[in-house]
Amino acid sequence: MSRLSTFFKDADTEFGVFYPKHYLLAVYPNFADADCAKAKLNCSGRPDEDVICVPGEGVVRFAEDHLLKDGLWGMMMTELSRVFGTEALYADKDLAAAKKGAAFVAVHCLTDDAKSEAWKILEPTHPLVARYYSFGGIEHFAGEN
Repeated sequence: MSRLSTFFKDADTEFGVFYPKHYLLAVYPNFADADCAKAKLNCSGRPDEDVICVPGEGVVRFAEDHLLKDGLWGMMMTELSRVFGTEALYADKDLAAAKKGAAFVAVHCLTDDAKSEAWKILEPTHPLVARYYSFGGIEHFAGEN
């Protein structure tokens, strides 16, 4: 089991696409920038178990594992998601960025206050993309507005 699989406690699948409910995901151009953002979150009092920093190759492996686990049904649902212009489009962009060396920071945020506090810390680090996954949909903070 990968580090990402164990980290995403409440993660689920929507339309065959990985959908990490209650997580703020930020994408950075490289691992050094992402690691710096993670350190800022930890210095602000965020427990280490609520924050992860992953290089692009880790995200690519995680996506491949997810594809194998979900099989043909998952592939069909992912294509349906692409047709509707939902989560799969973001997953495709994230995977393309990961393949080009982008790195990712994910923060587990169970409340709106926790999400707001995490974003206050991440915003000045200028992520390429940042979004929060909730039951009601995806909230965009940077890069896709």
